[in-house]
Amino acid sequence: MRDLSLHILDILTNSIAANAKLMHISVIIQEDSDLLRVIIADDGVGMDDVFLKTVTDPFSTTRTTRKVGLGIPLLKELCELTGGYFSIESVKGEGTRVEAAFVNSSIDRLPIGRIGDSMAPVWSSYEDRDFVLLFASQTNGESTIDTRLIKQQLDGLPLSNPDVYMFLIDYINEQQNSILGG
Repeated sequence: MRDLSLHILDILTNSIAANAKLMHISVIIQEDSDLLRVIIADDGVGMDDVFLKTVTDPFSTTRTTRKVGLGIPLLKELCELTGGYFSIESVKGEGTRVEAAFVNSSIDRLPIGRIGDSMAPVWSSYEDRDFVLLFASQTNGESTIDTRLIKQQLDGLPLSNPDVYMFLIDYINEQQNSILGG
């Protein structure tokens, strides 16, 4: 995957497959510790301790269509390549939390990418789910985008409406650029 937005999309796909109804995505730049942290937490079915211990192994997957799952193992490797860290916590029946931290100044850190381009298709395709996206930086403050509030403001107009869809892409990317930098 060429940028972090695609890794976020991969983790969200896992959350959706785990029947999560609410997903929190945080992209945080901590200038004082030179870290870029991506945290995704969901209220899906979670994993038992046995599977959780093997989830970073590429030959561990819940998919029945193939025997290899590269998303999480690759993300973990990319974190560690920059000098960062990766963690995953899960409780069966309660949900999962993934944290990927990258040394922000590392030459090996992938670009963040255009998160709006990845989020808008998911948000508009899964309107029965809710997403909270946080961008935060010690320098530039924070911005939170919550689909529950957006849906309330739209008063029944779906997120898949072409005008709403384009607005979501632009708005998310604008907030990302204003908080995390372009």
